[in-house]
Amino acid sequence: MADTDQYRATFEMLDTDGDGYISPAELKNLMRAFGQEVSDTRAVEIVVQADRNRDGKISLEEFAALMQDFRG
Repeated sequence: MADTDQYRATFEMLDTDGDGYISPAELKNLMRAFGQEVSDTRAVEIVVQADRNRDGKISLEEFAALMQDFRG
């Protein structure tokens, strides 16, 4: 449960426009904040990898699954 709450809090921080999804632009801004310059193309590639329903953006559920995959 704690992981779910943490994922939600992180997701909401990344979802800067509050639409309930993380877009490639929002992902790119996150990476820049961590000192990583990511091209528009690479940001789209990352979103496509996480985007299980192929709508071009990352939902909370997709984000949580991505975080679970990273944690192993």
